[in-house]
Amino acid sequence: MVLAQLSKRIITAQIRSLTNTSQEAGLVHVEKQFEAVVPEKRDKDAFMAAIATFKEKRGRTHVEFINTALKYVKDYRVHKDLDTYKSLLDVFPKGKMIPQTAFQKVFLHYPQQQNCAVKVLDEMEWHGVQPDKEIHDIVVNAFGEWNFATKKVKRMLYWMPKLKHSNKYLDRRHLEGKSLSPSELAGIALKMMSRDPATSISLLKLSDNSDPVDKWFATSQSPSQQLLLSELQKGEEVFVDGGNVYVQDKLIPFVTLTGTTKLSPLNEFKKEELDENYSNWFEEWKKERHEAKRSIHQQDHETVFAMGAMFQNDNATALRWMDQLQKRNPNLENLRIRVRLDGKSWLS
Repeated sequence: MVLAQLSKRIITAQIRSLTNTSQEAGLVHVEKQFEAVVPEKRDKDAFMAAIATFKEKRGRTHVEFINTALKYVKDYRVHKDLDTYKSLLDVFPKGKMIPQTAFQKVFLHYPQQQNCAVKVLDEMEWHGVQPDKEIHDIVVNAFGEWNFATKKVKRMLYWMPKLKHSNKYLDRRHLEGKSLSPSELAGIALKMMSRDPATSISLLKLSDNSDPVDKWFATSQSPSQQLLLSELQKGEEVFVDGGNVYVQDKLIPFVTLTGTTKLSPLNEFKKEELDENYSNWFEEWKKERHEAKRSIHQQDHETVFAMGAMFQNDNATALRWMDQLQKRNPNLENLRIRVRLDGKSWLS
């Protein structure tokens, strides 16, 4: 704890000394305040120290400072921190930019400053940071109750809580505020993509604590997929292909085991003719009852037999994943597996 406070004081002193030197030298860009910190020490404390140093001198370049600070929020790993955005918005002077006359209220009063505030709010919205009442009060105290900046924050306060859980396939409570491993993120991604309620997701660890590389396989497969795979004839081809899916802002690679579909494509625009002859309705009902029903895994262009994720996406690792999948699907031994991940096609 003492070392952390000492490190914070050293970083603050470095930024202040750079600022004082900059003022003596004359024309200096505020970007040097953030460039002065080495990449290893770029964190929230260093970022807040730069904001505190700027607030002390209270120059007129607050718009330039905020625009420059927004370029470094990711480098300092504070792009998802609400307190950082509060400190940036608090840089604006209070009361001075509030419109007083009807003419000022109709037109964009202090346009450069309001556009800068909207830019900060856009950055929050882009990174999924939900504002609170304090953010609203900071903007109102700087720009007044009704203008472009406060309208933006009011809309965010209304819509972001509503849209937070708009993705019904993803429970954000499993992600927010947690440091998840790649295998845990892969499990969440597979659960999000698997729409069959009977799907089971399994995780197999291939390495122990002594292994520097964390090796794992995650597999998503349902009983209906296992049945479809067992019905394939000997010598038929199945394919292992790769893809990417986003879990919020995290990119997760995954693989699919697919085969060619044997069903005719559905005609979504089929014209239904009204037949008023009901004499054969029972025969027609029995015929429809005994027709083969298409499962959710049987698409028009392919049939999905399994999905998975691996510690690395290449053909050699995919073949190891197929060996593990074969333990639950013995019919894979009779099929021709074509792996297409590295830009090359491996046949086994």
